[in-house]
Amino acid sequence: MNVNQFINELTQWFDFSVNIVRHHPVISVIAVLVAFVFHYAVSAVKFTIGIISFGLAMVIALLLELLMF
Repeated sequence: MNVNQFINELTQWFDFSVNIVRHHPVISVIAVLVAFVFHYAVSAVKFTIGIISFGLAMVIALLLELLMF
């Protein structure tokens, strides 16, 4: 399978999915809920990674401070 075929099939699946969501109210509600949960899950992961990164930066800064004196 070449890249053009893959992109074409991906586009067809996306169009099909959009049509399904647009024309079926129950699936539309489910899609919105899934998007909402996904958004908050990604936000929580980014926040957690930010805290861990900040913590690691503080530990490294303290270690460097100790090593310099």
